[in-house]
Amino acid sequence: MKIFTRKISWMSAGFAYVTLAAAPAFADDTELLLLNPDPSTQPKPNVMFILDTSGSMNTTQTTNTPYDPNIVYAGTCQTDALYWTDVGITPECVATNTRWIYKTAYHCEFSQKQLAGIGSYTDTMIQFTPTGDDGDFWWYKLVPGDPNSFVECRADSGTHGDGTSGQVYASAGSGIASVSGAYTSDAKSEVAWGSSGRNVSYSVFDGNYLNWKASPTSTTMSRSNIMKEVTKKVLSSVNQLNVGLMRFNPTNRYNVTNCTDPNDSSTCTTTAVEERGVGGAVILPLTDLDTNRQAVLDAVTSLPADGWTPLSETLYENALYWQGLAADYGALDFAPTSPSALASTSPDIYQQPGWDVCAKNYNVLLTDGEPTQDTDTPGRIGNLPGVTGALGYTGCDGAAGDGQCLDDVAQYLSVYDVDPNTDGDQLVTTHTIGFTIDLPILQETADDSGGEYFLADDVESLTRTLLSIIANINDLSLSFSAPAVSVNTFNRTQNLNDLYITTFGAKANVHWPGNLKKYRIDDRRIVDVNGVDAVDPATGFFSDTAMSFWTMGPADGNDVRRGGAAQQLPDPLVRNLYTNKFGGDLAAGANALTPSNVASFTPAEFGLTGSSTEPTLDELIRWARGEDLLDEDGNIATTVRRVMGDPLHAQPAAVVYGGTAQNPDVTVFTATNDGYLHAIDGATGQELWSFVPYELLDNLTRLYFNPKSKFKQYGLDGNVVPVVKDVDLDGVIESADGDFVQLIFGMRRGGTTYYSLDVTNRNSPQVLWNFRVTNGGESWSTPVVAKVDVAGVTQNVDKAVVVVGGGYNTVHDTSTHPATPDGAGAGVHMLDLRSGAELWRAGADINADLQLATMTRAMPNETRVVDLTGDGLADRMYASDLGGQVWRFDIMNGQSQANLVAGGVIARLGGEGIATPTAGETRRFYNAPDIALITDEYQQRRFISVSIGSGYRAHPFDLTAADKFFSIRDGDVFAQLTQAAYDSYPIATEADLVEVSGTTQAVVTANDRGWKFTLPANEKVLADSVTFNDEIFFVSFTPDSNAAATCSAGKGTNFLYRMSAVNGDPIVPNIETVADVAADDARRTTLQQGGIAPSPTILFPSPDPNCQGDQCKQPPLGCVGVECFDPGFENNPVRTLWTQDGIE
Repeated sequence: MKIFTRKISWMSAGFAYVTLAAAPAFADDTELLLLNPDPSTQPKPNVMFILDTSGSMNTTQTTNTPYDPNIVYAGTCQTDALYWTDVGITPECVATNTRWIYKTAYHCEFSQKQLAGIGSYTDTMIQFTPTGDDGDFWWYKLVPGDPNSFVECRADSGTHGDGTSGQVYASAGSGIASVSGAYTSDAKSEVAWGSSGRNVSYSVFDGNYLNWKASPTSTTMSRSNIMKEVTKKVLSSVNQLNVGLMRFNPTNRYNVTNCTDPNDSSTCTTTAVEERGVGGAVILPLTDLDTNRQAVLDAVTSLPADGWTPLSETLYENALYWQGLAADYGALDFAPTSPSALASTSPDIYQQPGWDVCAKNYNVLLTDGEPTQDTDTPGRIGNLPGVTGALGYTGCDGAAGDGQCLDDVAQYLSVYDVDPNTDGDQLVTTHTIGFTIDLPILQETADDSGGEYFLADDVESLTRTLLSIIANINDLSLSFSAPAVSVNTFNRTQNLNDLYITTFGAKANVHWPGNLKKYRIDDRRIVDVNGVDAVDPATGFFSDTAMSFWTMGPADGNDVRRGGAAQQLPDPLVRNLYTNKFGGDLAAGANALTPSNVASFTPAEFGLTGSSTEPTLDELIRWARGEDLLDEDGNIATTVRRVMGDPLHAQPAAVVYGGTAQNPDVTVFTATNDGYLHAIDGATGQELWSFVPYELLDNLTRLYFNPKSKFKQYGLDGNVVPVVKDVDLDGVIESADGDFVQLIFGMRRGGTTYYSLDVTNRNSPQVLWNFRVTNGGESWSTPVVAKVDVAGVTQNVDKAVVVVGGGYNTVHDTSTHPATPDGAGAGVHMLDLRSGAELWRAGADINADLQLATMTRAMPNETRVVDLTGDGLADRMYASDLGGQVWRFDIMNGQSQANLVAGGVIARLGGEGIATPTAGETRRFYNAPDIALITDEYQQRRFISVSIGSGYRAHPFDLTAADKFFSIRDGDVFAQLTQAAYDSYPIATEADLVEVSGTTQAVVTANDRGWKFTLPANEKVLADSVTFNDEIFFVSFTPDSNAAATCSAGKGTNFLYRMSAVNGDPIVPNIETVADVAADDARRTTLQQGGIAPSPTILFPSPDPNCQGDQCKQPPLGCVGVECFDPGFENNPVRTLWTQDGIE
């Protein structure tokens, strides 16, 4: 039989390109996309409140009585409990809602003011719960039905902890023996906030508050008092803000007396004069709320309700304040400006706010009426610095009259750098609130400045509005994956010319948009449906005008959400959406996620609590199928939502089922973090079906509400690996011949399970098995399929196995080298391809088939499996771990499990093995070893090149490790080592490797164990290297040192290296002409793409089937993502059938 999968043998070029693996990739690499998520380092936002003080604010109205935490309110909620939700809605205290904890178990001290003031608090939270193994505990996501286990919040990190012992950090690890170990005083041993299970944002609600909310009482208050009471309540409850306050200038009222006879009072008449107040005044400059809270509250209390509503004039004055310019309407002669807001009084010049780089700046403008007496701004706005350049200003938009320039000033502040002397752009966003009134000018003002417009009309709605604004205050189209390319099943040394490329956009919500798009290869170019270049060379990503295949309508360009497979999703009524609650036959009626099958499921399985504010189970399933129940597109005329989740790291798989060389029949399988595995028709882009694993059904409710999230949320994020058995090699899948197609994929940070589906009949998928690794971590390791003969066990007829590493352990989300063994994730596992049964395992525990005491570090990377003898059976494996070690294993086919494999460490190049490694020595391998058979012509001997680069993928901004690229020589090419030989193996270290950076023509002698290349400062290798034609291609990444200054995410530079596998020389026409000082620059070229670039890929496109002759041949090309290059050779690979040492 022939089983075609990803790299069964690196000696067979045709196998290597069935799929092309994605780069292994906060406490993860999304810290590159979500800027500065750490509250301890995030600068405090600056928020200037502009509150209406016009006379209309004296109007009284009926409203709900404000919440008072000192009153015990009767109701169905327990007043000694906190009710929690992870979907951003207010929970209800119904019998089916088990999502609550006792207040005594709640350790989040930081939130107590907010809970007392407004009854709720939102943050990333974790619960100290049993792991389920041996009675140990860990900090993980909150568990329904567990009201007693401790709950901690991220904002408490380093400040509170258990509140008694000085241990202020939640302890990392999954093997904490007792509750006494819940906290630690060692910051280096803190749980990794943002890692899987520690990345969910929860809202907790005081049961007493929920009772108040459920049975409100009414009172009569003026609008001014409602505004002041709510504002004070909110500002008493929040932290980490700088707050200022502006008001409208008061009406100046006085009497004028005129006498015809100054000596006779009877001739005098007195006239009341009223001068309108113009503009506004800063009555409180921006100040630290945490240290000056009472002064802020007193300033709010002092606000009157008298005068007009000069909105645009006040916002104009606001623009002068942000820039430290001379006061206009705020001059002390006629305005109640606070002297502390001024740098000088002769003349009156504002003291510009002090800036923290990347601090966010906001206005919050609240009014209850139309602008009045507000006509002066058009004559003044032209005086603002840069207004002509920023807006192309020729005059305010809209009709002349009150408030004409309000939106213009807001837009100006949002695009003009109000302090050019500070790094980055200091911009101001304006949010607006219509209080008891809906004003189009407020909507326009918010829209033009990038803010939001809110409506409120009573105590509760205004409280909710201000909290929503502050929550937003405290919170890129990219691809991390290599494109998927099918092997040409009609000529297996070539690839088909279609590229299937996943893209995604980073958002501050649970859902990130994603897509799958199709392009083609043509003469070392990626072209779109019109045959024109699809990639913009200036960005290394798709051009604005590119139009992918499958796309209808205008060009989709670099817009993730437009075009592609997302646009082709079926109508919800006919969509095939499955889960696996009732066995493996997904197409069976019981597994269908349809409204007609809703009785087969319970609301709790989907994360529903029974609250009236939640969708019904029927509605949630309809939404999951694509019904636009929430009007997400803002168009009530449309009822379909064609949306895909993000395939952040998951690389798709393209499988040829038949057809012809001219018209192959391809199906593409891709996974997303919404938890869907999609099957897509490669010709039309239409979805055949989608599968949501049963364990991920409860994610759908969070996706439905799509709340804000400071951390990335995960579902299915592992590479999809296809296994194709084509018995007669005719390129057509025929089950009658014994052919099959099988998919295997993990979840990466989405979970710890591996899934395998039989998709031989692509319209009737079957779950063959799912597997959780023994002592396993997150299922990161890309599965590798090989053939191994294991004696004494039941195997499939082909003796095909799946090899995976033990997985990822989130202890490595903390930067220091772990002081204790990882436990979870440390191991290598071999499963039966068809049944999923574990056949063999290596680990440190006594139950492992190969017990290796030093196998204590997580192994999340792909294990490289090779067939050196050419008999079709794998006989060698190489692996890497997060301790910076490289492992080798020899497979003795036909032996029992206990004697099947011998192995051990062959190189130790990181922190493992050092008693107290420094930060510089704490190198980690997030990449798989790159294996190639190389001949050193100088020494006339062959060796296996084992190449790998180090880099902290979990924290790409980390600059502490001295990262390097290593190429180790394994001289025992064909010899199988015994376990005794491994136990005494001379492990290679850095000292055994020749340094090649800064030089050329380095000599690696027979006594040297290989070479190393010290990367330039701050560079790291975050993706697998590829060795081809005796050359090593790899990509390094360096974070942008100015990222903080530019206040933007996704920043950094990728470099493509091309080096000799023999001695690390740059690949140039004449090496003698390269000076040592120029050697490192000669080794690399700068890539234009943003984010973290994936592994390089070498492709061998097929010729045009309608063309004859040598001129039809397409040259090979290399690609990093969609940025392609000439790999330096012209021939397609040639299969080697026989080789022997000593006669090359």
